[in-house]
Amino acid sequence: MTNIQKGYMYNLLSVLMVAIGPLFSKFGLLYISPAKAAILNVITVITASYLFGYFSKRKVQFYVEKEIILLALFNSLGVIFLFLSTDLLSPVEIGFIGRFYTVFAVVLSVVFLHEKLTKREIIFIVIAVLGAFLFVKKDGLELSDIGGTLCAILYTFFFALTNIFIKKTMSTEKSSNSILFTNNCITLLFVCLYSLVSGDIFDGEYSLKGIGFITLSSLLAGFLGTILLYEAIKYLRFSIANVMRAFSPLLLACISFPFFPIKITLQNTLGACLLLISIFLLTLGDKKNEEKKARKSS
Repeated sequence: MTNIQKGYMYNLLSVLMVAIGPLFSKFGLLYISPAKAAILNVITVITASYLFGYFSKRKVQFYVEKEIILLALFNSLGVIFLFLSTDLLSPVEIGFIGRFYTVFAVVLSVVFLHEKLTKREIIFIVIAVLGAFLFVKKDGLELSDIGGTLCAILYTFFFALTNIFIKKTMSTEKSSNSILFTNNCITLLFVCLYSLVSGDIFDGEYSLKGIGFITLSSLLAGFLGTILLYEAIKYLRFSIANVMRAFSPLLLACISFPFFPIKITLQNTLGACLLLISIFLLTLGDKKNEEKKARKSS
């Protein structure tokens, strides 16, 4: 198996994990607050990462580097905004708006990784923005819808920034599991600080159902989905690691719609189609360029 094939395999498995996670998160947030869910998410990932290293006989390391602190800050904001948006929106809406991650990934690749942005990519980004606008625009839009959409866009931005920063600063020789472990250990400090400020941590309401759903969601999306993505971007250009992720909202929508349905209209259907197709085409071009480079180097 070539390195590129490994990258696509890891990426596909990551997509499957990440697509299922938001449904369990939404179930969990019916019982506990977003602040508590964020803490549980980080603790679950830390525990899973440590145990994975222990049983695989590749114990985790704690990397003491200044870049990790900045990385953890970005990740903390992503986690916080993720659970705030999940609390306010349905999993279907989270899935589609969450594809804005790809737009941010491509734009941030230009800024931090010095990858070139073509006219074609600019057009697809504009179409993606238009599609997202049509998808979220409603008559009589409520404050919770606006707040949830804003939080969803922010969480995608900070997760894209986190992963770009990993690609730029973390050596490929470093263990993906140790990066994940270190990142979340420091993230826990930031998330606990947020929980203290919000005051939710002191109300004493900790539902076992809520804890169970958030833990399961964190294992699937927060741990397995993330570590598989970290492995994928070792072998793929960051901008093309999102090709197979473009249609993950469709999988999430099929799974979660029976539990958390949204009103289907011509407008939001058109918006969803524009968003997904433009993002797919946005990253498809980079996939072809990567394959050409691989053939030339072989």
